[in-house]
Amino acid sequence: MNNINKHYFIAVELNTETKKWLYQIQQKIKEDFHYKNWVNQNDFHITLHFFGAINKSKLYRIVEQVEQLNNEAFTAEIGDLSTFGSPDRPRVLWVGVKNNSALSQLHYDVQQIVAKYVPIEKRTFTPHITLAKKWASEQQLQHQSILNQPTGVKQLHVNKVVIYEIHPEKKQKYQIWRQFELK
Repeated sequence: MNNINKHYFIAVELNTETKKWLYQIQQKIKEDFHYKNWVNQNDFHITLHFFGAINKSKLYRIVEQVEQLNNEAFTAEIGDLSTFGSPDRPRVLWVGVKNNSALSQLHYDVQQIVAKYVPIEKRTFTPHITLAKKWASEQQLQHQSILNQPTGVKQLHVNKVVIYEIHPEKKQKYQIWRQFELK
């Protein structure tokens, strides 16, 4: 595959324990949701910016600046199911990240760097961890109350930001291309 055609995104990496917890939630709720794509346990993350196809020289310039970030490691709380898209056939099912000023600041700092090289999203940042995508049924989501199933909450220690390279043909689609430790 040509370098220019590879797709990348920058994200908060999740630890193995958190990925296992999210996988358990996925398994408990699969019967209630009709999705085509359930995210591989090893692909769980919190996206900070999706690049899509990006020129490697731009990506290297972004890396140089992300390496200079002075953000400190922090703890965030995750839990609660939600969706994006139509309430009847939601296109994305996700677990939310509670309002967290350190995560919002990290997102802002990353966006300030990225905006010098590529267009950035104008939508409000909604930190989340995707569990499933692409509603795959003519049947509608039966009851919005399904989203109120208790997931519990989990404390997530955030100490690393990564740039993932996307490999859509693989079971585990996201491979770490670069990683950055927070202070």
